[in-house]
Amino acid sequence: MNKYLAGYLFAGETLFNIDTNKIEKGTIEQKPIVPSQSPIVTTPITPAAKTEIIPQKSLVIVVNTISKSEKELLSKILASVKKDINNAQIIELSTSPTANISSLSSAKELISFGVAMSKLGSDLLLFPYQVQKKSETNYLIVDDLATIQANQKDEKRLLWAALKSMFNI
Repeated sequence: MNKYLAGYLFAGETLFNIDTNKIEKGTIEQKPIVPSQSPIVTTPITPAAKTEIIPQKSLVIVVNTISKSEKELLSKILASVKKDINNAQIIELSTSPTANISSLSSAKELISFGVAMSKLGSDLLLFPYQVQKKSETNYLIVDDLATIQANQKDEKRLLWAALKSMFNI
């Protein structure tokens, strides 16, 4: 039997090479035989080209763009439900166009202002101004901040009702 066949048959077993000449003399030396194995080649993992945004906070706000006046409105909206804008992660798709919802899985609440879930790489079907819970995350999709600020179709009242439902107020 050659060493390759023995290595195949007895893979994972500890084998000893016993010299039969030493058996007759009464001295036996045990040497384990290790089957030959090819070296394991590891390749370093390189980051993907697609930028993923990992939320640092439990409340994530997604907008296309946000102006200074819209940011002030957002601050007032969050203050109405006892949340601070500084404790929310705001994702602007104009600056992070490759944002993906799979990287936002640790968020507890996600509010999308005028951004469809398909832009975040999700097939999650959401109805405007209705909270939907999926995988420990509450999702809410509403009109963009400029539309809410204009309040032509009573968007502020609809937003308030949805936020009360989302944050149990």
